[in-house]
Amino acid sequence: MPNYILYRTTDYVITPPPYTDPDAGVTVTPGPVVASPAGTVILTQQIDDPAAVVVPAGFALAADPQGDYPVGSVYPIAAP
Repeated sequence: MPNYILYRTTDYVITPPPYTDPDAGVTVTPGPVVASPAGTVILTQQIDDPAAVVVPAGFALAADPQGDYPVGSVYPIAAP
């Protein structure tokens, strides 16, 4: 059975909640942070028929016959 990876096609961005600076007493609103960049591999699996797999929005499936991209690695994808 061939190896496949499931990877992110877009950055996963989070925005931390605002907090009060204890020294200045002002509310600080942090900016967005990329928690997981586009291309991050989130799953590896052997699949007989990739056409039968439903891939969720924001992700893509790619063949990885040599197992070069373990979970957590970054698969090189073309820039949008």
